[in-house]
Amino acid sequence: MATSEILPDYENERIFERNRLPPRAYFLPEHTVLLNGRWRFDYASCPAKAPGASDELDGSTKIDVPGHWQLQGYGKPHYTNVQFPFPVDPPHVPSENPVGTYERDFHIPQKWSIDGELSYRLRFDGVDSAFHLFVNGVEVGYSQGSRNPAEFDITEFLNKGESKINKIRVQVYQWCDGSYIEDQDQWWLSGIFRDVHLIAFRKSGHIEDFTVQTHLDEQYKDAKLKLDIQYSLTSSAIVKIELCSPSPENKLVLSSEAFALDATSKEKSFEFDIANPLKWTAETPSLYHLSMVLSDDSKNLQTIRQQVGFRQVEIKNGNLTVNGKVILLNGANRHDHHPEHGRAVPLEFIRRDLILMKHHNINALRCSHYPSRPEIYSIANELGLYVMDEADLECHGFYDAIARPLEIPESEPYEDRKKLTFPQAAKFTTDNESWQAAYVERMRQMIHRDKNHPSIISWSLGNEAFYGQNHKAMYDWAKKVDPTRPIHYEGDVEAASADMFSYMYPAISDLVIKAKQEGDQFEKPIILCEYGHAMGTGPGALKEYQDAFRTHRRLQGGFIWEWADHGLSTITKDGKKFYAYGGDFGDFPNDGNFVMDGLCDSEHNPMPGLIEAKKVFQPVSIQKEGEELAITNLYDFISLEHLAATWTLSSFSTGASENVVASGVLQLPEIGAGSTTNIKLPGVEHVVHDSSEWWLTISLKLASTNVWAEVGHEIAWSQFSVNGEAGYEVISNPQSIDFPVLLDKRATYSISNSDLTFEFDKTTDEVTRWSVRGHDIFENGGGPQLTFWRAPTDNDIPEIAKYWNLFGLDAMQKQVRSCKQSIEADGTLQIVTRSWISPPILAWGFDTTTTYTINGDSSLKIHVRAEPRGPMPTTLPRFGLEMALSKLTRTVKWFGRGPGESYRDMKEAGKMGVWTNSVDGMFTNNAFPQENGNRTNTKWVHLLNSKGTGLAATLKPQAPAHDGGFDFSVQRHSAHELERAKHPYELEDSDRVLFRIDGSHHGLGTASCGPPTLEEHSLTCQILDFTVELTAVGL
Repeated sequence: MATSEILPDYENERIFERNRLPPRAYFLPEHTVLLNGRWRFDYASCPAKAPGASDELDGSTKIDVPGHWQLQGYGKPHYTNVQFPFPVDPPHVPSENPVGTYERDFHIPQKWSIDGELSYRLRFDGVDSAFHLFVNGVEVGYSQGSRNPAEFDITEFLNKGESKINKIRVQVYQWCDGSYIEDQDQWWLSGIFRDVHLIAFRKSGHIEDFTVQTHLDEQYKDAKLKLDIQYSLTSSAIVKIELCSPSPENKLVLSSEAFALDATSKEKSFEFDIANPLKWTAETPSLYHLSMVLSDDSKNLQTIRQQVGFRQVEIKNGNLTVNGKVILLNGANRHDHHPEHGRAVPLEFIRRDLILMKHHNINALRCSHYPSRPEIYSIANELGLYVMDEADLECHGFYDAIARPLEIPESEPYEDRKKLTFPQAAKFTTDNESWQAAYVERMRQMIHRDKNHPSIISWSLGNEAFYGQNHKAMYDWAKKVDPTRPIHYEGDVEAASADMFSYMYPAISDLVIKAKQEGDQFEKPIILCEYGHAMGTGPGALKEYQDAFRTHRRLQGGFIWEWADHGLSTITKDGKKFYAYGGDFGDFPNDGNFVMDGLCDSEHNPMPGLIEAKKVFQPVSIQKEGEELAITNLYDFISLEHLAATWTLSSFSTGASENVVASGVLQLPEIGAGSTTNIKLPGVEHVVHDSSEWWLTISLKLASTNVWAEVGHEIAWSQFSVNGEAGYEVISNPQSIDFPVLLDKRATYSISNSDLTFEFDKTTDEVTRWSVRGHDIFENGGGPQLTFWRAPTDNDIPEIAKYWNLFGLDAMQKQVRSCKQSIEADGTLQIVTRSWISPPILAWGFDTTTTYTINGDSSLKIHVRAEPRGPMPTTLPRFGLEMALSKLTRTVKWFGRGPGESYRDMKEAGKMGVWTNSVDGMFTNNAFPQENGNRTNTKWVHLLNSKGTGLAATLKPQAPAHDGGFDFSVQRHSAHELERAKHPYELEDSDRVLFRIDGSHHGLGTASCGPPTLEEHSLTCQILDFTVELTAVGL
């Protein structure tokens, strides 16, 4: 860079503020006016075309504050995950750097004048990406750091008095040098997106900042409350400090004498002994109420109130502990996102998010990858969530700037790619001294704003910013200012500047190796800052991760990626609503639907992955051990006295609804945190060993209402089969077909009588018609066909789907080699076909024998044996029979896991029971269409029309042999239609009913960003042997 070059503020890494006040703890003083609303607005393509300070804005053009201009008709949203959307040459940004100029008028409230002389400030809680501030035409200052606050003293720029109009102008730049270190995996959206306040403090005296810390004694019983205040006084004053116990008691715990404050000083420290306070944890979020009242001889000058939680966070014996106890983080990563407002998230939407987390047994929240809206931490304090607060720092895009010219394939192991690229990538900013002040400032901003929240148990130096000297500087500064919290940073692979080892998306086997490497003498724990990538249908193997966490002391859980999809609510030209992702706005380059990877959909409603996580995270383990129940309390601090336990004994038989035989209350003894107690198995005296299947269900629910859920909210459950599996034949003993009319033609074969019409195409090995008492079971000849394909899931697409495509599993064809039919000795009709099912081009396939048996009661049994031959794939997507049922089918009823979708490695949340759903309700509406809606461990399924008639089906696997039932799904669209569509609106309206009954499925895994399907959940290519029984119901 030439020394004579004069850079604008937004292209100078050493300038990240001008006249911005130092950061402080978040609180709003008594004198506060919220300036949100409709502001005048101008949009320019670059700074040179933006209005000058003296130029008037067109008053007719308005924009919402808070908000993003791309979501209000200016520019377009742009999504990238890693890559920068602009050329890489820090600190320079594109010449086409759109500028949004915001303007509004305000008055100083008249009532403020009675409070004496005030100093006035403007506070911005979030502006993306940088801005200059003007008041009444005069430049006040500059700020960058999109997710950090900016506060300016504007006293000298004001026109004071009730009738005086003041004008704020904020000139916001879409890009600044800070954009290089704000490359988080989210939409690039610009503007004033958090609250704007006019605030005022008395010049005669006010508390500027304060720091609250709690320290527990060695027994974690008694506490010291440490309070540091920074203040400004023109003359001496006093401060009175009070502490009240948690609601609803609100008893005075501490009522101090009036402490004198000297005007010649700027700070004072206090320390108070508190005898055995209630401790704050995520399980016991006990909050005391601290008040600080500043006054002089004549009046109160200021009152500040702050939540206080007595808790102590440490690394002890290599573990992260709270109040001396090891904790397990059942966490989720959460971005600020709203489907209509982007990162301008309403407070009630945030509170709903956190309550939903508590509903689903999530106890930890990582603010990825920046400090969230400031109020979120108070909500976490109240509800009980551990928080990892993360600095607004990521520069992952430098990876592509290095890796692409080196042509490093993505298939190369990640650790190898890191060694080749990360040191060079770090040189741009992370290991560049010129950027050190900007890095440290982001840590400084976060810690000072959020330091007083007990829910925050660790700070994070940012995300995916490689590692270098500037992280070391951040760590050193943070440890000096706040030694009470450990620090996280995944990019520091040696944990030199971190108090824990952190990893992203490791294979479970690799994770276990890491957990064992130092035996039991390790100094730092392992926490997964990201795992269980929840993109599309999935994630798989959450249970196996949790098993590893609970087995190895060093593994203390982590944070699932991520909480919610980031889709933006959009309308097609013909009026169809959908949730847009990368590329839908013509944004280039983009990373497509990688922004749709949440446990919730874009409206933040639970998806199947969240339901699975709730079950995996449940804080009580209930296991059957002989004639006893072993109940283990998995909480870290509390007993189970807040839960009410019940039991239900049910029997199930073919086609029938659940029969609740007996139920009752389960009296739980005292079970302390981490303890196991055995109690007698309830209800077994009612079990009858008949042809039914009997299940015992144990449920633990809240015994009383709390701040985040109503009484009766289910926390944990478990089920046990108490008499083994029953048989579920839907076809009775073979019966001869009465008075059959046989018609054997060259290409077809048919049999019929007064109750039955059955037609078969010999050339295609296909049932073309099956009619029972005048009712067609299949629609337009859509008889059962052996298929293997599934619409690739997001977790299939990166690797395994390409492999399956390579072997032609999406294009299998059938060659019928022979077809024979006969009337058997028992009077049934049997058709036996031999076929070769194989893809074009290749020389592998399945030698398949299919036997159709038509019974006298009009039922149909199909036995399939398929033996692979040739250079075959190692795995299959699935296998089973697909058929198109009558379009009159409306309802699906089944006995198996439900009510939602499940797969072999994502089925913990599925309860065994008899479930009923509409045909349309069987579909999981992913923002990116893919395989969905499967149900596992099914024993029988009925598909019925509005009159209750239709089809009953079951499947018995012989090879691969397994217990526990079959899989099935009901869809409106074929696998290929789902695969072709990129959004739900691209699927044409359909009244088809496509029924798929499967012997097995390949697991889901998390290979969209993480390990593939575990070997034990993989479907290997092997001999397939199964029998499907179909019979009419109600006809």
